[in-house]
Amino acid sequence: MPSPPSRPLAGAPGAPPLFLPDEPFPPYRFVPGHAPHPFYPGGYAHGQRTPPPPYEPLDRWRASRPYLRGLDFFNRGWWWEAHESWESLWHVCAGRDDAQRELLKGLIQLAACALNRERASDAGAARLLETACAALERARELAGRDELGGLDLPALARAARAQLGAPVSRVDGFYLRPR
Repeated sequence: MPSPPSRPLAGAPGAPPLFLPDEPFPPYRFVPGHAPHPFYPGGYAHGQRTPPPPYEPLDRWRASRPYLRGLDFFNRGWWWEAHESWESLWHVCAGRDDAQRELLKGLIQLAACALNRERASDAGAARLLETACAALERARELAGRDELGGLDLPALARAARAQLGAPVSRVDGFYLRPR
């Protein structure tokens, strides 16, 4: 398995600014097989469980710290951490907002796809890319508009296919830039 690329907190050149500059990042980026799992013994969050976040409708996405935190992680290449941040919201959306739940599912799968690409798990990445794009399309249909959570969903799906559609050793330049 290749070594994961380093990911500075400042981000790669061209990375968008942080939405939550006051939120410190964990002490390391979790990449399976290369660092202790954060929730297992020896991991930075072992024994810590945060309560579920409050539900926020996505028309108020700027008020959702877990959503913004996920964007910050994603835009720095901290794929697993982005996944975890959005998954907490995905759970609280159940039964409340199907469009938001599908958007979050798509984002979670895009983060997992990027992580799999960097780990050279290309078959898994290809499957995740397709399910992510399908979830983004369902979110668009359910919302009845192209934009959700500040993101242009058709443009995001096109960018994801362009950036994550083929094997790469490092995913760079793929950022989520909500309006």
